[in-house]
Amino acid sequence: MSDDDFMFEEEGEDFGLEYEDDDGNEEELGIENKYYNAKVQRDDYAVGLREFQQVVDEDKAAGPSEWGFRATKQIIKLCLRERRFDLVLENYGRMLDFVRSSAVGRNYAEKSINNMLERVSANADAAFSREFYQRTLDVLKETQSERLWLRTSLRLARVLLDQGQYGELAALLAPLKRSCEDEAGSVVMERGTQLLEVYAVYLGMYEAQDNAKMFKDVFVQCEAIRSAVPHPRIMGYIRECGGKIYMAERSWAKAQACFFDAFKNYDEAGVYQRVEVLKYLVLASMLSESEVNPLSSPEAKSFANEPPIRAIADLVQAYEQHDVQAFERILGSNSSAILSDPFIARHITDLRRTFRMQALVEMAVPYTRIRIATLAQRLSATLAETEELLIMLILDHRLKGSIDQESATLQLTQETADRAQHEALDKWATAIGNFMQQSYLIMG
Repeated sequence: MSDDDFMFEEEGEDFGLEYEDDDGNEEELGIENKYYNAKVQRDDYAVGLREFQQVVDEDKAAGPSEWGFRATKQIIKLCLRERRFDLVLENYGRMLDFVRSSAVGRNYAEKSINNMLERVSANADAAFSREFYQRTLDVLKETQSERLWLRTSLRLARVLLDQGQYGELAALLAPLKRSCEDEAGSVVMERGTQLLEVYAVYLGMYEAQDNAKMFKDVFVQCEAIRSAVPHPRIMGYIRECGGKIYMAERSWAKAQACFFDAFKNYDEAGVYQRVEVLKYLVLASMLSESEVNPLSSPEAKSFANEPPIRAIADLVQAYEQHDVQAFERILGSNSSAILSDPFIARHITDLRRTFRMQALVEMAVPYTRIRIATLAQRLSATLAETEELLIMLILDHRLKGSIDQESATLQLTQETADRAQHEALDKWATAIGNFMQQSYLIMG
């Protein structure tokens, strides 16, 4: 969930150079020239490493300066490229010594450290990243670089989360949370954004621990923060967590709203999680029996050809058409694409029940009396399953009638049949109205 938006040093670009017209320090100019000569040869690891090390050695002898700092950074970049993590840590320690000694300006030092953190964050070696971040935090505490300390702490927190080191993670998050609050424990207005990022890591930890109570408690705290403008990826994750919480509570409409917000935020951030959460949005929409297909929106249409979306789009089509056979066939033939996601698999039973109940209403309303066995056959369900669903529909007042146990039939009141006819007439009248309106527009 990296969302850093600091200025990063571009490869090969130098900042803060000032040239003077006088002769200056000849020794320093010689080191400067050697630095630029070394940069030309950095494509060759061995040669570049040797040349930059010479710059560092000469700078050390003359007294630490910006050129020794720059050369040390280049050595770190070369070693990162070759995945020589032992040398990276060794030289990073020297780079941090420059920061401690104030041999370079504070702003430039922070930009350089952040640049290194960004490079390391793209590295797959979690143990190395963890050590790198910890060393950085030790120096930032000394130099009181609070903003960069917070960003680096959050990077380390994500590494600990990935490693499942929840004890260390909780210990790291506690002071981060306190740094965003005043003495009374209230959120400092200008720290609302940082606090949401801290809460996002808490949510990740409690989700991984399957701690439903704390998971919800933190989400409620996130919802209470108003003075924040977080990165859309952070906001997307928080809203996704909200959707999962409401799904567990079977509050389908609230879950749908959360997943929709999560999708919009992920889409704005341009991250792949938008495809995953779009599946959850579609699932919540079907469970809430919404008449709006989320895949018909302009934002979602562009993902119609994504493999995870294609299968669930077919499922939506069968759902809208109340096609029982197609619904079950799609679930069976696309089980790997649909049910491989544990979150979706967890709610398939609810979805099948919701779908069957809708289909039962469509099947039953034209009749005043129909055998339960006939409905079960059309529903591809057992007699017991069908009878249970009918009872639920009657109790929910979605069907007006009763079950005759002796004859195993469903008996519907005339009100139900009349309602079906009225609904059919309403649809027919609406269709005619739309047709006439379009005709007037064309003629006009």
